[in-house]
Amino acid sequence: MAVCPHALSDPRAEVTLQESNQELRSQLAQSKQDFQALMEEFLVSEAAAYSLATELQKHKCGECKDIIESVLGDKLPFEE
Repeated sequence: MAVCPHALSDPRAEVTLQESNQELRSQLAQSKQDFQALMEEFLVSEAAAYSLATELQKHKCGECKDIIESVLGDKLPFEE
């Protein structure tokens, strides 16, 4: 894509580019904060799921075997 040489030397175009750059940086910073918040929520949820799966395992809940295995990642011996 060819760029008009006059557009590069136009002060208004430079201001517009700077404003666009600033807006994009602001959006990036907000996206990083949103990602961090979601990651924290995910880790809390993952810890809660692990804790609940461990409790189910203690109670030898055979009906919940698939759930426990998917959360804990182990093949568990259950007595039915």
